[in-house]
Amino acid sequence: MIEPRAAKLVMLMEDDEDIARLVVHHLQSGGFRTHRPSRPEALISEAETEQPALFILDLMLPELDGFELCRSIRRHQSLGKIPILILTARTRVEERKRAMESGADSYMTKPFTPSELMRAVKRLSGGDYSPGR
Repeated sequence: MIEPRAAKLVMLMEDDEDIARLVVHHLQSGGFRTHRPSRPEALISEAETEQPALFILDLMLPELDGFELCRSIRRHQSLGKIPILILTARTRVEERKRAMESGADSYMTKPFTPSELMRAVKRLSGGDYSPGR
């Protein structure tokens, strides 16, 4: 069993409570710790303290555009190399391209399957994925 503090941390910025609960459930079931900052503006300051293994960002946030949040993370000296997974309902090719140009490492659209999410999280965070976990 992985000790809670030894588990890799994933920071999630998702404003839809149902989606957030689902993502958190699957991440924790997969052995990850999770943290959801209360606002996009708090993500960077909290990440400086926590040093996550991965960020998962929605693009449609009420207070800050997800593209800008992604760019802010990339510009940050100590956080800029942490992988970013965009998890969004936006499906247009132009939006995927814009997200990648903003610094995202991967792009996943909603709806998604738990196994698809966990494969991406484990690949990006440096962990191994074993289906059925």
